[in-house]
Order: sequence, then C-alpha cells, then structure tokens
Amino acid sequence: MLMKNKVFAGILIFMLMCSINVVWGENNTNHQSIVHEQNGSVEHLYKEMRYMMYTYIIISAYGPNKKITDHAINLAMDRMEEIGNEMNPENPKSPVYKFNHYGTPITNPDILHVVKEAIKISKESGGAFDITIHPLVALWGFDTEHPHVPSEKNIRKALKYVGWWHLRIHNGALIKDKKSIEIDLGALTKGYAVGQAVKVLKANGIKSALINGGGDIYALGKDNKKMWVVGIKSPRGKGLLGYMKIEDLYVASSGDYEHYFFYNGKRYSHIFNPKTGWPAHGVIGTTAIGPGAALTDAWGTTLFVMGPQNGLKALKKEPEIQAIIITESGKLWTSPGLKKDLETRGKKSGTTN
Repeated sequence: MLMKNKVFAGILIFMLMCSINVVWGENNTNHQSIVHEQNGSVEHLYKEMRYMMYTYIIISAYGPNKKITDHAINLAMDRMEEIGNEMNPENPKSPVYKFNHYGTPITNPDILHVVKEAIKISKESGGAFDITIHPLVALWGFDTEHPHVPSEKNIRKALKYVGWWHLRIHNGALIKDKKSIEIDLGALTKGYAVGQAVKVLKANGIKSALINGGGDIYALGKDNKKMWVVGIKSPRGKGLLGYMKIEDLYVASSGDYEHYFFYNGKRYSHIFNPKTGWPAHGVIGTTAIGPGAALTDAWGTTLFVMGPQNGLKALKKEPEIQAIIITESGKLWTSPGLKKDLETRGKKSGTTN
C-alpha cells in the first residue's frame, strides 16, 4: 500500500513576457518586479507566498509601489487564512469543529454562504456532491497516514451517517436533524477563500493579479494588456493537455493524483461517490473554469464523481461554468462553450450538446 500526496499542480501559468522589462526588487526573491504600462501609468509586479490550507498560496499583483501592493497582498492573505481556519474541521476553535462534535449551530456568514452553495450543487447533481461525507473519509483513513480499504459492511454503516438533506439553515443558523452528521467544506473552502481575496485586492486598488492556490488559479484583470495563459497539465505524465487564455476567471482542477493509495494494484483516490461510499472511478482528472471561485471549485469535484456525460449534462444548470474531463481511457471531454477556447495537444476529445 502506498499513500501519495499531491505530486504536481494540475494547472501551470505562463506569463507572456513580450515587451516587459524585468526588474528584481530590493534583494527580496519574493518581490520580482516587472514593469509594464497599465492605464497610462507604470506599475510593478510584486509577489508573496504563504502556507495555509495545507498548500502554498502565491499572490502576484501589479501595483504602483512595493508598500501599497504588499499591503493589499497581505490583507488578501490574511482574509484567506481567516477563512481557512474557520472552515477547518480539525480546528477545535472553528465553528465547523463545534458543529460536528457538539451540534453547535453555525451562524458564521462565510460558512453559511458556502453551505448554501453546497446544498445547491447537491440538488443540481442529484447528490453526487455532498459535504457530509466526512464519515467516509475517516473510515477509509484519508485523514491519516495509513489509508486502507474498509469492509463493505463498514462502508454501508458509514453511509447511514451521510446525507446533505439532514442539513438545514433556519433563522440564520445551520442546524442538523441527525446528531451524527458531520460536514467537510474542503471542496469549497479554497475557492471561497480565493474569491474573498480577490475582493480584498480590488478594494485596495489592485486591478491585475494572479492568485495561485496550490495549482488552482484566479486571474484578475490582464497581464500587461494581455490575457493570462493557463496550461492544463495532464493527470498522467509530464505533458500538457492544452492551454487557454483567461481574464477574471477561476480555474480549479481535481484528480485522482492528489491524494491516493494503491492496494492490490488498484488506485483509490480521496474523491468519494457519496452514494456508494467508494472512491469515484472512471475519471482521472477534471478542470472547471468560471467566475465564481467557490462554485467552480466544487463543480470540479462534482464532475469527477458524475463522469463526462452525466456531469456535463448537469453542468448546463450553471452556464457560466465550463469544464474539461479526462477519463481513464485518456479521452478528453469539454463543455460546448469551452471547446473553441481550449487549444488541445493531441488528445482524443468529445463534447456534450
């Protein structure tokens, strides 16, 4: 048995450097400065990195000077860290932990917003997305260093404690009608945090930035009057599936390469089918692209569970989100609205109408 962590980011960013002068900032490798013209004024690119939510978050932003831009970036990082802490089910001080262990109703506005989004997706996906799968995660040991394949009997037992319909928002508070129900917001937390960081950057005068959340990307504005170029990396091997140009969009990838283990020659990933209690199979990677970071993040996971045909059909309920799905056979599926924007590299492809 072998446990793997996320071995590579599903997304690569290529910053087009044409006609851009490179200036290194004040002997600090975290502050690479690239001078460009934006709205008639010269701005520099500054970068900060911070570890949170079990990954490295990198924010690169254009600003008029180091002091102003650093301040905006640090405020955005602080906001992301705040969200990560309050939604962490392992943090004893978080509302999620207290809800799971003591049944304490949740009134935190960030969490309520995310839960509303989660319930919406659960309905739209026919239950393929479910934030109450924590008992399955624990049973399989994905929250430990020793994951394993449990017995079918124990899986059926754990499924009795899974069901998004046991959650309800009443009088401004999240409650549950079954004591054993536990929530895990991991599929939405990072996306929501990135979306809030974008709001902070905008509020502090930043109009062009890139937020890299452990491989998931939000591109704010443009890079030197040009759209940001995002490369979609193959879930298997080192090559690229293709690339696309984006602006004011979030790109989130999910795959069986992130957290998994092998048992008797078979790969088991951390993405569960809430109906069967087993890790989803048939798909090896998904990428979702949309303006709303939390919603896009969650749909990446949902499509992995649903598969290309059912998933892309369900995704029609969210017309602003486009997607790429790669199956075990290597076939690449794209939503109709994305096909013309994705430059592919030699993969068999299909769409749904």
